[in-house]
Amino acid sequence: MAPGQKMYPRATVKKIVKAHSKCNVSKNVDVMMFLDYVLFMQILMKEAAIDAKQAGERGISARSVKKATADTLAKFKG
Repeated sequence: MAPGQKMYPRATVKKIVKAHSKCNVSKNVDVMMFLDYVLFMQILMKEAAIDAKQAGERGISARSVKKATADTLAKFKG
């Protein structure tokens, strides 16, 4: 990523979260949500790769991602 570029629009994310939850959000809640999302995607892809390898697939398929989704979501349930 080039210097000075933003990963995501902070103000837009805050507005969406505030509108959806109908609550005020703290100063850095958008950063925490983004980091949680990145961590979730990283773990999901690792689990999908393991499932694909065990199934003998050459790469990650939609089936292996769907299979890994339930377990990964259970890990992130708060």
